[in-house]
Amino acid sequence: MAAILVVVGVAVAAVVLTDAPSGSAEDAAPTPPPIGSAYRSTEVTGVAIPGGGPLEIVFPESGRVSMTAGCNRHMGEVTVDGSTMTFGALASTMMACAPPRDGADSWLADFASAPVRWHRDGTALTLTSARSTVVLTEVD
Repeated sequence: MAAILVVVGVAVAAVVLTDAPSGSAEDAAPTPPPIGSAYRSTEVTGVAIPGGGPLEIVFPESGRVSMTAGCNRHMGEVTVDGSTMTFGALASTMMACAPPRDGADSWLADFASAPVRWHRDGTALTLTSARSTVVLTEVD
């Protein structure tokens, strides 16, 4: 009797697993960037970073972000909800940056002012705002 129950249990599990709905990869929520990971931009389309950047983003701990677009470092909260990443109020260092990097902080503030769409593909992280799309690569 115990052997029959095991066989029936395995058969039921197999049916449940094979009949599970199969959503596409697009339906699945993206995996958040791992804590401790750092990324550097390799491509920017749309509004370019003044001075060429690069945009560098670090996720030092859960819910926290640190980033620079080539001038001052900005730090604060980040919330990930599905394919949307929202940056909270960011504090920053206050260095004066010479042209052409003097506009990098304004670019970053604009980029982070509204939620961005994001996704990861291997070691690449893509962030898309209303005005720019930035492709970043994970760095050590």
